[in-house]
Amino acid sequence: MTELDPSVLIGKIPEPFRSDILSLTQTIRNAGGECYVVGGSVRDLVLNVRPEEFDLTTSLLPERILSLFKRTVPTGLKHGTVTVLFHDRAYEITTFRKDADYVDGRRPESVEFGVSLSEDLKRRDFTMNALALDLERKLLIDEHDGIKDIQNQIIRTIGDPIGRFTEDGLRPIRALRFVSSLGFSLDPHTAEAIHACRNITAKVSRERVHDELNKALKSKDPFPSLRLFKEFQILELFTSVALYPNENEPAADRMKEIPTFPLSLRLTFLHAWLFGSFAVGTHSKQFLKDLRYSNHNTKDSLFFAGILYEILAWKEKKEITDAEIRKILLHPTCVHATRENLLIVLEHILKLCLVYEPSLRSVLNSSRILALAKESPALLVTELAVRGEDILKHRPQLPPKEIGGILSSLLTYVLENPLENRKEILLQRIPA
Repeated sequence: MTELDPSVLIGKIPEPFRSDILSLTQTIRNAGGECYVVGGSVRDLVLNVRPEEFDLTTSLLPERILSLFKRTVPTGLKHGTVTVLFHDRAYEITTFRKDADYVDGRRPESVEFGVSLSEDLKRRDFTMNALALDLERKLLIDEHDGIKDIQNQIIRTIGDPIGRFTEDGLRPIRALRFVSSLGFSLDPHTAEAIHACRNITAKVSRERVHDELNKALKSKDPFPSLRLFKEFQILELFTSVALYPNENEPAADRMKEIPTFPLSLRLTFLHAWLFGSFAVGTHSKQFLKDLRYSNHNTKDSLFFAGILYEILAWKEKKEITDAEIRKILLHPTCVHATRENLLIVLEHILKLCLVYEPSLRSVLNSSRILALAKESPALLVTELAVRGEDILKHRPQLPPKEIGGILSSLLTYVLENPLENRKEILLQRIPA
């Protein structure tokens, strides 16, 4: 038990969730069972953070939970979990359990029901996640000094860390992610065990690593977690690509200044940190493929990285011309983004550039660039005043296979001379 007032924590649960959970608890208690809010949601309440979801644990068997409530989904009966739909809100209710031996470094071979709450809390990963809250009886259960560790901002396993990490190789990655998402530090013994259990961590699926890396990237400041990913050589376990060829800490350190949405923005800075620069190559796509990133995120983040690599060369210039802006920035952005969301994507690019290289502010005038984007009559071949059929009519002797090259040449001319995008002018520029 702990001295922290359970009523205070219960009062932090927003409606309608508090009333829902109280009703669920009362139904289960009336059926002779125990029911607690458990895990990360209780930790978040202690931290005065609104939980994203509320998980419950009970002494009743899953079959009894299925019979108690009208709308249920047997989400994980093997592991004792039933999802109860209550007023169209979903609550996972899991039976107290004890895990049998872990044979694959990820999942228990089997689970044993009919155990106590204490036994159930012992199987959990970290002390901060082993808290249980009974809303009806206003009880807070803390048998592993989780409150103390939360107050001290320490990530510590329950019991022997090597034993806990040997059971489940995802736990070390979660520990590293919590460093950024919670702003906590690793307990020294927990940190040592992460080193010792890398062979177990290597068994985790890349999809789960992808999820944890994303949660770190979406943290207020991802750098503390990223630095530990590097220190413990975690990402190297899941990709064939060589990482960290050059020190580029600014990319990770300044990531906190980049919006968390769309994810591709922070992935762009992750790329620069992992590979030393924004230069895009086969390594770039391979890493994102290895870590199971979608085609959409891959395309966007590599586009941003490539165009930043080009623009960063401008920091050596005292000024840039409108033609350079149209050719190096506006044209490729329009190819990638289309006219409809060109301005949105440009604002993303400008944000990335100025966060990474503030000195570019002297030449990278946002108002000027956005105005050019609005005013430029042609940034794409399809926006030229001439079409392929116009060229063939004007020069019928031209082989059709040369039309594409001529249009590209005319676009280059128009990017430099936007007022010249007129049919009669462009036709005269076609070689005889």
